[in-house]
Amino acid sequence: MDRRQEVVMAEVTADDRPSAAAELTALDVRGEHRVLAAFSDAELAALPLLPEGAPLRRYRLYLDLHDPARADFAAEGSERVKPGQRLVAHDAADPALWEQLRRACASVVGHKEKPGPKPGLSYLPSRSVR
Repeated sequence: MDRRQEVVMAEVTADDRPSAAAELTALDVRGEHRVLAAFSDAELAALPLLPEGAPLRRYRLYLDLHDPARADFAAEGSERVKPGQRLVAHDAADPALWEQLRRACASVVGHKEKPGPKPGLSYLPSRSVR
């Protein structure tokens, strides 16, 4: 029995590379997005935007500033950043800042956050001690 294996290598073409445009941060596009209104300059400068043409990695989380109703979404792996699209990658953002950005998106589209337990109250059934 002949057991040959074939290895297929992907060619990297110019279309596979992100554009050479200047790297933008959320600070550069603050005026275009209501979601960013409550953030400080320092916070926005710490949120890098993916360059146009950059491939989105499969199952990684991204946030589209043009579509806050979509909130954070997991990429399928075949998408690329379109011209004019403003995406923030979860991997590139500070976790606290990412969560703040998610809450800002929910606020802009009118979603209310689920309330958590009230401080000092126990939701476990009480047991009487005898």
